[in-house]
Amino acid sequence: MAKVKKKAAKKVLSSIQSGIKKLQRDGEALIGRARKEVARLSNEQKRTLDRVIKEAKKLRSDVEKSVEQTSKTLESRAKRVLSTLEKDVEKRIEPVVSRLVGPSRQEVRNLTRRVHELEQLVKQHSHAETLTVATPPSELPPDAVGVPSGD
Repeated sequence: MAKVKKKAAKKVLSSIQSGIKKLQRDGEALIGRARKEVARLSNEQKRTLDRVIKEAKKLRSDVEKSVEQTSKTLESRAKRVLSTLEKDVEKRIEPVVSRLVGPSRQEVRNLTRRVHELEQLVKQHSHAETLTVATPPSELPPDAVGVPSGD
């Protein structure tokens, strides 16, 4: 009976050993798959991170282009506003400057003509006064001392 017990114990021990070996192989296979899965996930995470970085660079480039275009637009608007302002100021200042600089030829001619007319009036008026002193006022016609029209 001792032999039977030894044989049965050997069978049980052999069965336990084979179960342990099988369990060991299954565990090693499971660990191998886990390693592969971790490596795969790590690669996916790297690819995802690379995509995120690529999108961030593209976004940065787009923002830089937008800033550059906005800057050009603002410069253009500023130039137009400055040009318009310069024209408006020139238009408003020109009459003042022309008055400060001096009269134009036409203004001098007009003034010369008026002075000449006034001189003629003074001469006529002084001539009329000499006539009134020399002759009594009743003898002069009423329109002898008149102011010429035209002014």
